[in-house]
Amino acid sequence: MKSIYLPIAIFALSLLTACSSDETSTITPTPTNFTGEKVAMGNGQVWSIVNTDADGTPTSIGVSFDATAMQNLPTGGAHAHEFMVQLPQQIEVPPYDHLTVDWNEHGHEPPGVYDIAHFDLHFYMMSETERDAITPESTEGFNEPLPANYLPPMYLETPGGVPRMGAHIIDLLSPEIAGTGTFTHTFIYGKFDGAINFLEPMITREFLETRTAVNKEIRQPSDWQMSGYYPQRYTVTFDDENQVYTVLLTALYKKD
Repeated sequence: MKSIYLPIAIFALSLLTACSSDETSTITPTPTNFTGEKVAMGNGQVWSIVNTDADGTPTSIGVSFDATAMQNLPTGGAHAHEFMVQLPQQIEVPPYDHLTVDWNEHGHEPPGVYDIAHFDLHFYMMSETERDAITPESTEGFNEPLPANYLPPMYLETPGGVPRMGAHIIDLLSPEIAGTGTFTHTFIYGKFDGAINFLEPMITREFLETRTAVNKEIRQPSDWQMSGYYPQRYTVTFDDENQVYTVLLTALYKKD
């Protein structure tokens, strides 16, 4: 009897040990990619993206869109055609509230600089309701200067502004402003009431169609007014297999 039960007891003990080991084992975290709801644009779709590291810390934020989204885009009208893109619901990335992709069929002012068909990608740090309160009469808000420590080096605050948006702060080193080349892509800051309220990569349709990859440094202000995650670079890529463009604000770091 003793010789029969001993192997059974050993087997049962091994099962308990295995179960205990399984219950206490840890799962190694992995980086995660979150996507927002897809929105119709042209003949395709556009959607938001947030990427995190293995600890769940945001590393990049941006948009992706099908190559077909650049076909059959809206025409006519004096202003940009705005496509509202909500961020993924599973994660918050302050200070960003929502994104827009603005299609400018004929570009916009100033003439001879940005009057080329292009996309403005706005990363808004204010709500849609707050944007609605910015009207053509918001002259004081448009022209309220940024405190010097919030102005990136070699960027210039421009007078006036755009309703539901704000005023633009342009890169004096970009080729189209410096007079060393034509506009292909650039990075602009936005402000209202003396505060940064959006970040904005701008990219021409012609440049996107070349499918040239971009990985460019973003010059930083010495400080930020709001806590949150801020980009050190922006990238433009094209996934040939899936025929998808992606524009990201990346190398995010946290400002407390």
